[in-house]
Amino acid sequence: MDKKPIRNLSIIGAVVVVVLGTLLHFAYGLSGNNFIVGLITPVNESVWEHMKLIMTPLIIFAFIEWYYLKGKVSNFCFSLLKQAGVGIIFIIAFFYIYTYFTGESILALDIGSFVVGAILAKWLGYAILVGKFKKFEFKGLNILSAIILTVVFAFFIYATIDPPKVGLFKDPVEGSFGIYEKNS
Repeated sequence: MDKKPIRNLSIIGAVVVVVLGTLLHFAYGLSGNNFIVGLITPVNESVWEHMKLIMTPLIIFAFIEWYYLKGKVSNFCFSLLKQAGVGIIFIIAFFYIYTYFTGESILALDIGSFVVGAILAKWLGYAILVGKFKKFEFKGLNILSAIILTVVFAFFIYATIDPPKVGLFKDPVEGSFGIYEKNS
């Protein structure tokens, strides 16, 4: 397998995720608080809503990647699931660790963790696609991964509409939860 196209797509993907994620940060407000836009973009400043800045661009770019990689890799959905997981977990962990010590959110660290999370996600995706984790693969892995991705994405939508009333989902600026409290 030629690794160069996969490497190039991974690098382009990291840039796309960072740029598109940055633009999506403002999309809900610029859309006039459009409900449909809010389902895939942050509707408030909660940590949870900001996970959409990784998830949505990864999913969008996955369609481009799939077009170029179909038939060339056997673990595409597994790679995408792991990318989303590592990006999201890194950002959440980094945020809670540094705010534990600083006592406050620092915009430069938040932006930096988003960029690093996107780069880590695409690096891991590359490693999986070129076979560095073959020992973890099994028959049906892609189907299982696609199902899990669908459930996770559906939960993002659900949690925008009716989020759990815990800190991860609370907007620290307004004290609200989800799209309905934001618009009320």
